[in-house]
Amino acid sequence: MTLEQLQYALAVYHQLSIIKAAEASHVSQPALSMQIKKLEDEIGFTLFDRTHKPLRVTESGKVFLEKAKEVALSFKGLQGLAEELQSSESGLLKVGIIPTLAPYLLPLFVKQFNAKHPEIELHITELTTEETLSQLRNGKLDAGIIATPVSASGLIFEILFYERFFIYISEDHSLYNKENIQLDEIAGKDLWLLKEGNCFRNQINDICHLGKKTTQEKFTYESSSIASLMRIVEHQGGITFIPELATLGVSAVKENMLRDISGQKVVREISLVHSRFHYKQKIFNKLKASIIQSIPQYMLTAGKYEVVDSFIRV
Repeated sequence: MTLEQLQYALAVYHQLSIIKAAEASHVSQPALSMQIKKLEDEIGFTLFDRTHKPLRVTESGKVFLEKAKEVALSFKGLQGLAEELQSSESGLLKVGIIPTLAPYLLPLFVKQFNAKHPEIELHITELTTEETLSQLRNGKLDAGIIATPVSASGLIFEILFYERFFIYISEDHSLYNKENIQLDEIAGKDLWLLKEGNCFRNQINDICHLGKKTTQEKFTYESSSIASLMRIVEHQGGITFIPELATLGVSAVKENMLRDISGQKVVREISLVHSRFHYKQKIFNKLKASIIQSIPQYMLTAGKYEVVDSFIRV
């Protein structure tokens, strides 16, 4: 059994296609198939059901390949550790970040981070929480910045900060003249939410006890962008919720549309997540420190507030 064989098998596991796996691995299809067959002969069972279209992983194969994934990540970590020991102050850091956070957090620290650490190359991609966690496990990302807590094994979470929820309300809404708005005053039909599956929507559903209530009836708009929902509220009417960092970018003429939630007792938790096989701790520490330094100090602790679950289970 060789590491090369495990990597070829993992490529097929991820692609569910011999042809695509061969292309991704930059080898010929016969060469890849031969190495996987040698691996199967050695371990005594098949990894893939080749009679099924598309290719299907066998039950034994899934157990074996999940463990093989850990081995491959550990080896990658060992390689990276050797590089870090040689030069721990530089390198590429691939980071995933959720869309409800990226437009508001990145402008706070990226420019300063690049100026202070020109030796570090940041590659940041907007991804859902599930996509971020999946790519961390597959070694495609080094870190993620997501809303937590989430239930995900094999990953390490380092809390960065906490942010409250605010209401963004149309000037035409019946509750507009209220300084603070209670959650039970908000009708489901007036509320604009992010599309299903977004952890921010999950959290709003929870604190508002909305369940499966619909929002606007005559106009449906599914979005992963809080900024888009704010524009809808401005022009279409209604209400939406925004996280605290989003309020920092609200223009002076739109600040009158912001409202506190009466009796608010909850916050969302934002964390830096990475694989337990990671090897870039010094670079991670620099990223974490840069983010924390860019955040208002009062947001670094939950204080009297309760952390809302993200309801992500992977």
